Amino acid sequence: MNKALTLLIFTFILMSCEGPYIFNRVITQKDGTKMLFGGVEESAFHKEPFSTWYLTEYDSYKPNNEMIKDFKGKLRRYRIEVFMGTWCEDSKREYPRLMKILNEAKFPQKRMVTYAVNENKRSFYGEDQGKDIRFVPTIIFYRGGDEVGRIVESPVSGSLEEDILMIVNEMPNTPNYAED
Repeated sequence: MNKALTLLIFTFILMSCEGPYIFNRVITQKDGTKMLFGGVEESAFHKEPFSTWYLTEYDSYKPNNEMIKDFKGKLRRYRIEVFMGTWCEDSKREYPRLMKILNEAKFPQKRMVTYAVNENKRSFYGEDQGKDIRFVPTIIFYRGGDEVGRIVESPVSGSLEEDILMIVNEMPNTPNYAED
């Protein structure tokens, strides 16, 4: 009886535990192309086939270092959540640029999370739910747990640095598609 009870409790505990969160999941689509899906780390973009576009855009982008100096200290108070698609041309342009800007600003990686979504703008574990992700990339800035600004698809001002500066100075632009 004691063994049976112990086995039953162990089984219950084992079944109630969530499995490990899987990062950098690569999905092969029906047409044979690959895409990232779910939580991703920057290292995933340094591998083929993603490195082809990621490193090209990252290396060629020249960030505005004066603006980065203006927001560097303030930016550390924020948490950033990015929803992007490795199949999306806007994401392929803006995400490497964002990463270069954040790396130049020495933004702590632990304060940012990136989710690669499918063409329906859904993430693997449902992190998109309740966040109105209709266009990608969507870059959401949080302070104290509250959303304080977002950049949707492309910067409203014309540069990511300027949009970020406006957000950290608490004067964010209305993001693209806000009224749709």
